Amino acid sequence: MTALPTLDRSDILLVVQSLAQVRRSGGEHPVSEASLFLQVRSLDGFSREQIESLAVAALQFFDLETDGPGGAPLRQELEKSADLETWAGILHANWNGEAVCFHSSGSTGVPARHRYTLRSLAGESAALAPYFTPLGRIVSVMPLHHIFGFMHSVWLGKWLDVPVVYAPPLPLASFFALLREGDVVMAFPFFWQSLLSVVRQGKGGGALRVPRGVMGVTSTGPCPHWVIEELLKSGPGGPVLAAVREVYGSTETNGIGVRCDGGEWYELGGQWETVTLPGGEKGIRRLVDGTRAGDPMALPDVIDWHPAEDRLFRPERRTDKAVQVGGINVYPDRVAACIRAHPLVRDCAVRLMRPEEGSRLKVFIVPECPLEEAAGHFGKPFRAWLAERLDTAGRPKRIRLGETLPVNAMGKLCDW
Repeated sequence: MTALPTLDRSDILLVVQSLAQVRRSGGEHPVSEASLFLQVRSLDGFSREQIESLAVAALQFFDLETDGPGGAPLRQELEKSADLETWAGILHANWNGEAVCFHSSGSTGVPARHRYTLRSLAGESAALAPYFTPLGRIVSVMPLHHIFGFMHSVWLGKWLDVPVVYAPPLPLASFFALLREGDVVMAFPFFWQSLLSVVRQGKGGGALRVPRGVMGVTSTGPCPHWVIEELLKSGPGGPVLAAVREVYGSTETNGIGVRCDGGEWYELGGQWETVTLPGGEKGIRRLVDGTRAGDPMALPDVIDWHPAEDRLFRPERRTDKAVQVGGINVYPDRVAACIRAHPLVRDCAVRLMRPEEGSRLKVFIVPECPLEEAAGHFGKPFRAWLAERLDTAGRPKRIRLGETLPVNAMGKLCDW
């Protein structure tokens, strides 16, 4: 497609339903109510706080004001109705069709808003489409308010003018039943790992098999290489997937590059050009309609660029980002590495507290010992151990224990 597509009321309803489902279940991408996936039509049973939160999120997604003379009346109009079809109509009537916005929390836990014009999304679609051919249908298990969920299903379906089927983010029997040859499945690493486990166990016999000729796309975070290898490996019934595409990027950048079938290198998307940053390192700059747009930027991670091919790269490790504690830069990843050195710590995650919690670091620890024994080990003796190794700003103020690190349904670390 060359003409710029737009969103109709049904597309807007899908996004609002995705936002509502999050608030209904209290999670990033709920799986506990699979039968209700994208089926929420009414806000009956939602609390006043949930409805107010949904109204703000919906207005922000469609780049509309939430306060002031323009925003407050619109927000109040949404909050008066319990019918999400009505919400979609209100948003459709007031949205100018120019841009949508996505939120990321980053390492600080403070939400950041990122605005994308539909024209820039079209450039991304044009760059991505060749990697996904041949494409009969899109089957998406992604949260549609997430940048990759929206981009790889709602928007790409409009751009390519192909059908889009939405399924719960679980490899249930119903998921296998809806697949057909030529589908491209848009998912995330945790889903692919779960699907692989189901196929390996042979639950349901031959009923839980992926048809031939299905491509899998994974995004939102790194997918373990062994998962991709197993998905592509031939077995008694052939490979699970005919092809796999990994999309590298972030909420801040959208898609940056694509890697095919577990290869070593990502290829920089056609919507980017390479540049030399002031410090001499290699960076990228966005192109919209072939014209430079925005400033040069570094990639989100530490990158190894191919020595001979200018547009090939591979992420080496995450950039160690600092957060401010009492005006002092501290590095949560470094603090976590220090805490993991404790003999009773199996794993941990460190984040900056949310504003309502305070202004210090907090840590979630998975202990080596049973939880019922752990409390006695992570009191004063543990804090004394921390004090010997970390300065005041770098010492987590709040400690929480659990059997596993908190992750959302896409397998990514989340707040606690």
